[in-house]
Amino acid sequence: MSNMKIIVVGSGGREHALAWRLACGSTSSPLADRDVIVVPGNAGIARSFRCEPIGAVAALVEFCAVEKPDLVVVGPEAWLDLGVADALNAAGVPCFGPQKGAARLESSKAFMKEVVRAAGVPTADYVVVDSVAGAEEFFAARAGRGVVVKADGLCAGKGVVVCADVNEARRELAIMLGHGGGAPRFGSASSTVVVEDLLPGDELSVFALCADNECVVFGAARDHKRLGDGDVGPNTGGMGAVGPLADDEGVSTAFLEDLRQRFFLPTLKELIARGLPFRGVLFAGLMLDAAGTPSLLEYNVRFGDPETEALLFALEVDLAPVLLACATGTTPLLPSSSTVQKGAVVVIAAEGYPDAPEKGAPVVGVPAADEIVGAKVFYAGVGHGAFGLVVDGGRVLAVAGRGATFDIALERAYLAVDRIEIEGA
Repeated sequence: MSNMKIIVVGSGGREHALAWRLACGSTSSPLADRDVIVVPGNAGIARSFRCEPIGAVAALVEFCAVEKPDLVVVGPEAWLDLGVADALNAAGVPCFGPQKGAARLESSKAFMKEVVRAAGVPTADYVVVDSVAGAEEFFAARAGRGVVVKADGLCAGKGVVVCADVNEARRELAIMLGHGGGAPRFGSASSTVVVEDLLPGDELSVFALCADNECVVFGAARDHKRLGDGDVGPNTGGMGAVGPLADDEGVSTAFLEDLRQRFFLPTLKELIARGLPFRGVLFAGLMLDAAGTPSLLEYNVRFGDPETEALLFALEVDLAPVLLACATGTTPLLPSSSTVQKGAVVVIAAEGYPDAPEKGAPVVGVPAADEIVGAKVFYAGVGHGAFGLVVDGGRVLAVAGRGATFDIALERAYLAVDRIEIEGA
């Protein structure tokens, strides 16, 4: 399937990685004649791919009517929440990404919990509230225990607060709901809140490529949220990631198949029962307890960032036929990767990130970084400046390395990082 036209929707490092992998396929399957367009893209992505400054669903549908793509791959959850898949499907354009109703698995945490509880998927006990009083019975049964407070809607990764005890949770819930005279912290996104038990353990991200009632597990990764080296500072959208995880990290083929059978397939079945077939990637955020037993923290309905950069740089596999199968409701089959390595990503973020990232600083040294063997730079928050690329977002670059081990992959990523200069990053 080399002669394809594919549109990737989004403007970050994840979309750059998707465009790159979709365009190049694998070493055993060169795809020089595959046409990949990124909408809207960014100034860095535009150095390698045609980018079109389209920011609305209707305009994208009109663009597809002219370009006639074989496949549209949607990156960000915000586009899915706007109904881009519904509009493209209505226009006869195959779209890898769920329709708006199924995308509520991410855009409404309350809906997600309702679905997985009905599907029998293991998850933390919870309550959905629109007042502090509504959570008091839940709090009373959890004295001395950790609690998590989650805004129901989309908050760009900032709507979750982990609380050491119920007193802290009560305070955070009041702030999130806007009790005490203020507005809800995240507007309508936190007018309803999910309060749930804090699950101890290690987090894991697992990605399944889904078509209605079937799916194939693509890979597992682990991202790192804290801003600073040594796992310090505030949580962010993700400062780095490693993947794919395998047997030596406790993620065996049997473990992934168990997740497919007990998590992903029951969820897809429950969605179909609600008239919401799911075509796209289902991203399970899991917590593994001390025995390695998984529980679901959340579902996302798109590829993770920066996990995607790590996985796609490490795994040489042609994704286009698989994503097209999902988009058209055909059972997806994942071809074997011609090269399975370990991938590591280091994010370079702007000064002031995550609260108030400063824009405008020159981005210098990326070509030199790309010269490092086994490393690649994916462009995220960059824009055009008077003399080249400048910072135009919080997470500026995702610098990936790959090798036989995670240590080698990380060493190569940092060798590339060392060649990049961004003031205050």
